[in-house]
Formats: sequence, structure tokens, C-alpha cells
Amino acid sequence: MDIFEQKMGETIRRLRIQKGLPLEEVAAKANLSPISVRALELGRGSTLSTMLKVLKAIDETAFIGDWMDKSLIVSPMKALRESRNLAAAPKRVSRKSLKER
Repeated sequence: MDIFEQKMGETIRRLRIQKGLPLEEVAAKANLSPISVRALELGRGSTLSTMLKVLKAIDETAFIGDWMDKSLIVSPMKALRESRNLAAAPKRVSRKSLKER
């Protein structure tokens, strides 16, 4: 068993218990089975997706921003502008432009 997974699972379990949340309630909020949440808390090979769902369910996602690359964060307005620019781009080459080559 990976020591990192074990420590992460112990931390998530401690946070859940501190908040007074039963495992079954967290599983329901995260749309996971209680077995998946228990496996995460025991450090038994859970996925990143499972971990993020559980962290969201126990309202403990604030720390993620501390280590995430800030350049990956895109403002909603910037994303909208970029999507509009992509939508305006031609989807294929016209025959006229091929003849000009």
C-alpha cells in the first residue's frame, strides 16, 4: 500500500468525521458507493475522480487551489471569447483559395 494514499485517506476520513458526516451520507452526496469511499479512506487504490468527488461532498476543496498551477485557471469571460473566436474560424478550405495557390 502506498504511504501517500494511506495518509491522504486518513486525512479525508478525519475531515469527514470532524464535520460529523456519516460515510453513507458522503457517498450519497458524491454519487459513489460507500465501498468506494471506504476504499479511499483506507488508501486502497482509489481514483483521482473519487477523491475529488469526496472532497467536494465534504466541502474541502479550498486547498486544491494552493497547489494547482494558476496558469490553468481560465476566467469565464476569456473562455467565452475564445469559444466565439473558434466558432468564427472557417471549418474548411474554400475551392477558391485552393485555385489561388
